[in-house]
Amino acid sequence: MVVKSVEFKQTQIPVQALDCLTGNGFRQGDGGSLPDIDTDFASNRRQEVKEYLERRYNMNGKQRVFSAGTYSTMKLKAAIKDVCRVYKVPVSYVNYITAIFEDDNMSWTDLFMFATTNKKVNKFVQDYPQVIEDIRGLMGQPRSASVHASAIIVTPNSKDGEDMECFDFTPIKKVDDILVSELDGYSIDETGLLKNDCLGIKELAKIQSVIDESNRVYNAGISFEGLVRSGLDDEKTYRILAKGYTQNVFQFSSAGMTKFLMDMQPDCINDLIAANALYRPATLESGSTQKYLDCKRGEVAPVYLWGTYNALKGTYGQLTYQEDLAQMAREIGGFSLGEGVNLVKYISKKKVEKIHAMRDKFMSGAHEKGCPKEDADLIWDMIEAGGSYIFNKSHATAYAITSYVGAWLKANYPTAFYTIALQWADDKELPLIMSEMEECSSAKVVPPDINTSAEKFFTDYRTNEIFWSLGKIKILGTKAVQYIIDERTKGGPFKSIENFIHRIFKYKLKKYEYWDDADNEQEAVRVPVNARHVKNLILAGCFDKVSNISAVVERYSILDKAATELGFKIPTGDYPDHLINQHYFWSMQQIEVCGIGRIDYKRIYDNSYCRHQFKGRASYSTVHNALLSGSEGKKVALCATVTEMEEISYKDKKTGERKHLCKLHLQQNNDLIKLVCWNDFYIENKTELQDIKGKIVIVSAIVKYNDYSGGNSLNTYKTSRLFTLNQSSENQINQEDGSTKK
Repeated sequence: MVVKSVEFKQTQIPVQALDCLTGNGFRQGDGGSLPDIDTDFASNRRQEVKEYLERRYNMNGKQRVFSAGTYSTMKLKAAIKDVCRVYKVPVSYVNYITAIFEDDNMSWTDLFMFATTNKKVNKFVQDYPQVIEDIRGLMGQPRSASVHASAIIVTPNSKDGEDMECFDFTPIKKVDDILVSELDGYSIDETGLLKNDCLGIKELAKIQSVIDESNRVYNAGISFEGLVRSGLDDEKTYRILAKGYTQNVFQFSSAGMTKFLMDMQPDCINDLIAANALYRPATLESGSTQKYLDCKRGEVAPVYLWGTYNALKGTYGQLTYQEDLAQMAREIGGFSLGEGVNLVKYISKKKVEKIHAMRDKFMSGAHEKGCPKEDADLIWDMIEAGGSYIFNKSHATAYAITSYVGAWLKANYPTAFYTIALQWADDKELPLIMSEMEECSSAKVVPPDINTSAEKFFTDYRTNEIFWSLGKIKILGTKAVQYIIDERTKGGPFKSIENFIHRIFKYKLKKYEYWDDADNEQEAVRVPVNARHVKNLILAGCFDKVSNISAVVERYSILDKAATELGFKIPTGDYPDHLINQHYFWSMQQIEVCGIGRIDYKRIYDNSYCRHQFKGRASYSTVHNALLSGSEGKKVALCATVTEMEEISYKDKKTGERKHLCKLHLQQNNDLIKLVCWNDFYIENKTELQDIKGKIVIVSAIVKYNDYSGGNSLNTYKTSRLFTLNQSSENQINQEDGSTKK
């Protein structure tokens, strides 16, 4: 199965997959049910596909196209709350009890098992037995109806020689002018109707945007279909994946998958297909993933049982795909194609009786074909165990090809790729994307510029500079940004901060008294830019170039000029003398208002009051160096900003005691690392850790490899030290040289 494009409205829509066998058309065969059509479209064009289906099949006044319905069911917490409301149990008590249940998918029996280990839940069960009895019949019942996110059904034009519409096949209702079946998607399958799962995938829209940008800037002449038909063998593409440059590549950007690809060192599309199927919890637990890696790297020779070579030669003897299971059932056990498909279904749904019936048939067929009984037993055990975790190969192929196309664009047109990646990314993804971009491409993100930046990230392809988005500056909305850009387009580049204010505020006759002065309604309508916007634009660095400043500490002079033009003077308390000449202070202001900025953490560490505390105990390290594999086991001192703090409780395996730890997310500009603060350290520093988010810290820790994330993290040890640096205290950080460069 291949990724292809569907021609539509004289354009092409990338389509991800068709998970179906279409040799005899879409007919119900001996597999017992119709094949599913699973097609993923670019998210911004899914509606066009639905409209096309309606135009194509709703002909001659007939209504043949509708959406499948879906139902949410009553789960434990909702059932308890609803029934307790009837019995007038205090709401606060009910909320307290339901908050104890971490798993909302518990069955009625699970509730009693949980009550045997939790005294509070046990008391609730004893105090309100009628509530517990009444929820038994409610759990699992439909709670609310809605429209299925993707399933679209097209009914036949006729049946038994009579004209038919959708209303003749299944009950239909109208929801917000959309025809929706009363049956859910699974029930639709059982009626014999063909279900089309048409999903809108954001990744496909992103890929098409990169293709369009590459064609616009570089005249690349590429298309989604052309890349798929190119041979899928570009060395640069596999090289960046093998090195772990996977940010914003579909299916491959998680830390665990990145580590898996680095271990695998993929060099062909089959490796990417296998990666999509193998890196899943159940497969990892089965050991198949590690066995594949061992064979791929030549450390272990693959072993093939009798008759399995044809099915498993592409996966080094590991059962990986549903199609391989069905093939083994046919070639070894003498099953038909439909019986092989059914075997996959029975195993995945744990239908024990039917599986046992299939086993007898398989063993008989294997004996007739000459398979030794020992091998037949082992093969059946492999089939029965693998059926619960193996993946659909056509689905994995579609995912892998989509991943390859994204990685190809990153390898061959990195600046265009990262431009689109930044435009689509949320705030949490930005540091990771920028960090990778600096390592594997010539593109670089630069601060916003009032005469260059746009509402979205804008790229100067001559210099490979990606200018930070004006829309990412705090409180600067779409109207304000568009107003500034319109004035720049109409009147030319802004020449200074004074020129900017005179041109932007030309309709405002009043003078401001402070940054936060409110505008009246008429002013806000005519000019959506206010004094606070000007302040944030300056702090973000938008006027650095036009003001010819060489250091971020000079931004105070721009602020002072702006305040004077707007009619007030800056209170001395806003920018204390001991901070006004410090590089890190202005960098933190920039990060606060727009998310970009470079802090010289080494300079802060060198000038800190606590530096001597680490002498001889830990050596200073950057986050980037701590993440390198060669740093494992080293005791390091880091200076970084805390972006997140998570508190976690756990049970000590030795004592059974309930303990606590916390995880700090540390950031040095674009580099991120996690610090695990273990129980003793957490208790000792609990007061300081409670309000640590957003602060600069200096901490000593040991670098350890984390199997879960597939990379290094930091862990506190017995003599670890933590110091929080308070911006307002001149005693903590010595004065910095005012000439520090950006």
